[in-house]
Amino acid sequence: MPKRSFTSNLWLLFSGASVVFLVFAMNAMPSGNTVADQPILIFGKYSALYFSMFSSIFSLLALSFSLNCMTGRPLTLSTIAISSFLLGFTALLLLTGTISDNINSPAISAAFMMALRAFGVALLPPRGDRNGLREAIWSLMLTAVTAWIWWLFDPALVPGAMAAALLLSWPHLIDGINAFADKVFHEAALAAGARDLRPGAFTRIAKARDIVIDKTAVMSGPDLMVTNVMAFDNEPKTLLAVAASAEGQSSHPVAVALRQLASQWHVAVRVPDRFEPAPGLGVVALLGGQTVVIGTTALLNRLQIDSFTADAIARSLEADGKTVLRVAVGGRVVGVLGLEGTLRQDAGVAGLALRTEGLVPWLFSGDSPKTRKALGDMLGLELLDDPRPGETAREAVSRAGLPNPLVLTLSQDRTALELRDCMAPGEEPEDTAPIAVSNTDDIGAFPALKSLAMRRNLLALHARRLLTGIWVLAGLCGAGFIVPLSVAPMLFAVCLAILWAFARFSVADTLRKTSALP
Repeated sequence: MPKRSFTSNLWLLFSGASVVFLVFAMNAMPSGNTVADQPILIFGKYSALYFSMFSSIFSLLALSFSLNCMTGRPLTLSTIAISSFLLGFTALLLLTGTISDNINSPAISAAFMMALRAFGVALLPPRGDRNGLREAIWSLMLTAVTAWIWWLFDPALVPGAMAAALLLSWPHLIDGINAFADKVFHEAALAAGARDLRPGAFTRIAKARDIVIDKTAVMSGPDLMVTNVMAFDNEPKTLLAVAASAEGQSSHPVAVALRQLASQWHVAVRVPDRFEPAPGLGVVALLGGQTVVIGTTALLNRLQIDSFTADAIARSLEADGKTVLRVAVGGRVVGVLGLEGTLRQDAGVAGLALRTEGLVPWLFSGDSPKTRKALGDMLGLELLDDPRPGETAREAVSRAGLPNPLVLTLSQDRTALELRDCMAPGEEPEDTAPIAVSNTDDIGAFPALKSLAMRRNLLALHARRLLTGIWVLAGLCGAGFIVPLSVAPMLFAVCLAILWAFARFSVADTLRKTSALP
């Protein structure tokens, strides 16, 4: 059995003390309003108030562990403020000598509100973009109307009616519905091939309308293959020897592919005298006293090297979706290299599936415009604007102006696919954790995640409406003295049971569908 942390033990201590004092407060009420035959009047007529205050204080200590949650903080602070008001209102009634059987009801209601909020936050940590303030305002409006109506008929009943209406209509669990939905849909996400989902992943994915797919994410592996060695003045082996030697100190996939082909052709590879990479463009090396440039047209133009002939030859290769590099020696282009990787067999299907789920898929690639267009046509993906040299997919997305898109890319260690947010201004590439991760052969997990996220949002919406209706009905019953304050814990448990049954029923067919996927 795992050992509980010190924080967990403190929470249990504070919550337990809160419940004990709440029971004392209930038993300090007159016998007609409690299960006890004789009230516990340790502090005289202030007993229920003091016990309620002690219970609220311990609940506040338990809640202090969750106040750093931005989603749950508004409703928690509202609960604290309303409970403080109820305790103060009760103290004022007692000090003024008001006589009523319901005079301690506001204090009891305050203690219940604090205790149930503490348990609600612990069981269902607040998550998502709904903080419950709107539902809390509805509860306050119902309470105000209740107080006004009873004031017209019998002012002595106002404290009890007001306390019951507020307590039973208060949305203790409203901001934790997303957390509950996440729990029950997490199993379906795992079955679909996803893993390591970040908290709030379903909410973020459901909101997205665009997804930018890095070219590396749709390749079957990181390796490239040299398919064309086209020398203008020399033998292809000579061109390959120059290119492989110039790339001799690089670990880039292009360099690896050139050295592999050189080994297969039994071509000797030398070590360059100087090596300068140009990220996103190519490399410049000094080999045997001559400058060797391998890269794109942009790099050759920067170095004022004419590449007109090479560009004409490259167009046909780029139309086939290949990466084309120009090789220049001593300021003159001497040949063209064509490389390609192997696309995943399911890459095109994944693009279509993403569109079906309501996402517009975009392709990010550092290749030439013709190569990008060929790949986009093959995969059914839209094209981003021309990337800048050395730019990553997330950096390109932040510049493209798409409304808060997702970015699917290969992890740095090339062992997993990562779904990430676009980069915020000034953010480093690895500042934030991925939204979701899958194995490199599970690209189909991401369309499934979008489907699950939309189902989960629908579940949360229906659950929110159902619980809000239950709370309003309970508040009306409390306002009419149909049910007492003591039903609040039972109502809390019923809402939890409804959430569990509702979610399990909703996710059952999703689990069957995801388990049937190949």
